[in-house]
Parts: sequence; C-alpha cells; structure tokens
Amino acid sequence: KEMKKSLPKMSSKDYLIVLSMLYASVSLAMNIFCMKPLSWGTNVVFSDGGQTISWIVFLISNVIVEVWGERESVKVVSFAAFTTFFLLIIGRLLVMIPVLPEYYEQNSAFSLIFSNGPRTIISSIIAFWIGGFINVKIIAVMKKTTKKDGKTAFFIRSSFSTLIGQLIDNALFMVLAFAPIGISVYEMMWKDIFSSVIIGTVIELLIESCMVPFVTIPLSKHIAKIKRREEGK
Repeated sequence: KEMKKSLPKMSSKDYLIVLSMLYASVSLAMNIFCMKPLSWGTNVVFSDGGQTISWIVFLISNVIVEVWGERESVKVVSFAAFTTFFLLIIGRLLVMIPVLPEYYEQNSAFSLIFSNGPRTIISSIIAFWIGGFINVKIIAVMKKTTKKDGKTAFFIRSSFSTLIGQLIDNALFMVLAFAPIGISVYEMMWKDIFSSVIIGTVIELLIESCMVPFVTIPLSKHIAKIKRREEGK
C-alpha cells in the first residue's frame, strides 16, 4: 500500500504520450514483421507477421478518439506514419553500407528483411495512414450519430471501425507491396494475398473485439474520468 501511494499518478496528458509512443512503436514493428508470411501449417498464406500485432494500433486508436477526439487521433496516426517511414528509410540505408566479410551472413539476413526497399516502405505508409484515418473517422462519425453512449454502442463502433480500417489497411498493403507484377524481389501469389487480407482481417477483428470489454472500454473510461477531473467537470 505504501508503494502504491508513493507512485506518481498519471495525468491524461501522460496517458496520451504513452499511448502515442506505443502506437508508433507497434506501427514500426508491424512493418518489420510483415516480411514473415504465416501459413499456420496449411498450403496457403493466411496472414503475415505484422497482422499478429496490428490490432494493438487500432485498439489504441479507439481509446484516443473516444477520449480526445478525432483531431488528436489523426495527429497520432500521422506521427506514427512519419516515424515508421523515417526508421524504415534508415533501415534501407543500413543495408547499403558495406560490412566485414565475417559478418556477411548476418548482413544478408538483415538485407532480406528490407529487400523490398521503397516499394514496401511506400506501400506500408499509404496503407497504414489511410486505414488508420478511416478507423478514426468511422468512430468519430458513429459517436456523433449514436444516441446512446453505453458499452454496446462503444463495442459496435470499435468493432465496425476496426473491421473496415483493417480490411482497407491489409488490402492496400498486400496489393501495393506484394502483388506479383515483377518489380521487387519478394512477391506473393494472388491467392495468398487474398487469403492473407480476408483471414488476417477476421483474426484481427476477433482479437480486438475480445479486448474491447476488458481493455478498450475500461481504459477509455478511466482516462476520460481523469480528464474530466482535470477540466473541473
């Protein structure tokens, strides 16, 4: 109890900073993990590694737009997109720097992760920003038009916005980055792109839907309560 009392209480601004940093960090990890196709023991690609954590950014986005509104959410999405773009460019530049012969194998493995270069970087940023923006926009519009603002309404707009946002994000990225048109080293077959988009979106939706009652709603209410108290409401 004494330790709990000594810990500093977080303000709503502190929560916004932490959530923004986590959002940007997960966004970067998504774009690195996406180079790992996952078949889950089948003969088709069901998803990529990035889709195993992409639901986190949508969960965070849902919290931010619920507490701080559409404008702040767009800022966070844009900041994360810029940060991811910058760091992926740095990664691509590192591939071009020579290494000692004894580290050739390690360098080859690193190079493979960034093998698609500009195509993957540009595709990921376009898909991520558009998908994130649409997710935020849907929540903002549904929140304004929904008469009741209870748990059910919260769950519906969070799940629906994730479904549409993730579907657009996944479809744009997979087609732009991996369509078999012969312009990059790593490309995928159309059947694998299609299955990855559909099944990946369903998995992401199911995971986040399970998180809404236990994480998204309680966290949003907790931060909103702190924010109201700070504003004297």
